[in-house]
Amino acid sequence: MSYKSMTVFLDNSAASSSRLDFSLALAAQHDAHLTGLHLSYSPQFYYDPYAQWAPVMVEWEAGVQKKRDLAKENFRTVARKSGVNFDWVDYQSTEFKQVVAQARASDLSILSQSNPSDLETDLGEDFPERFVFKLGRPVLFLPHSGVFPKTFGRIVLAWDGGREAARAMADAMPLLKQAQLVTVLTVLEKVDKKNDLPEIDIAAYLAKHDVLVDLDRNEDIDVTPADWLLYRAADLKADLIVMGAYGHSRFTELVLGGTTRAMLKKMTLPVLMSH
Repeated sequence: MSYKSMTVFLDNSAASSSRLDFSLALAAQHDAHLTGLHLSYSPQFYYDPYAQWAPVMVEWEAGVQKKRDLAKENFRTVARKSGVNFDWVDYQSTEFKQVVAQARASDLSILSQSNPSDLETDLGEDFPERFVFKLGRPVLFLPHSGVFPKTFGRIVLAWDGGREAARAMADAMPLLKQAQLVTVLTVLEKVDKKNDLPEIDIAAYLAKHDVLVDLDRNEDIDVTPADWLLYRAADLKADLIVMGAYGHSRFTELVLGGTTRAMLKKMTLPVLMSH
């Protein structure tokens, strides 16, 4: 398995340029086609009569179109120099279904976490969560600031044997196979014999894919799952966290509800999520 198509989400924020550079490098490594998907914020007015807002909307759309054209030209210029095959699409933030449909045609989507101090990234507070749960494909989130390696040498895989953990592992396999070391992070606790599957040797499975694995089995955690994952990733000097939505364990809330928001707000390194 390899990533042969990727989609990078672009906007007019300060982080968009570095996100594009990262995505082009990743696409080049995998010999993948890269789609630049530009998202622009579209305000919604709920007041009558609509006519009084029409001039405002016309002026707004003109400004959005100018920014979109600038972003498109920049994308094409940089992409041509990289030698990566590419194309371009653009949508407004209100066109969520179209965005999801477009991204489903890619093996991997690349986004940045929202930056509250940059209005250009304001696509709705819950956009990242809605997107990853609706998409059904892996999503690689980058922190909105910082410098990140173009390759992931050390990866943390959050694992409890559940369906979503297996899905995230499979979706991340092209990255896991390239890593110098993958640490499988687990928590030992009471099992639900009625619902849980028997434990398997996940290290042996990964080894069959030529993945170098280290097991990190923990007896208990006394912080939230999101904080614990970030702490362990920092201790292990990881470049990437891979995780899914976990069932029948303490990880149940890892990418469900409030913990998703916590990870997306607190993330200090790239995180690949799959649902």
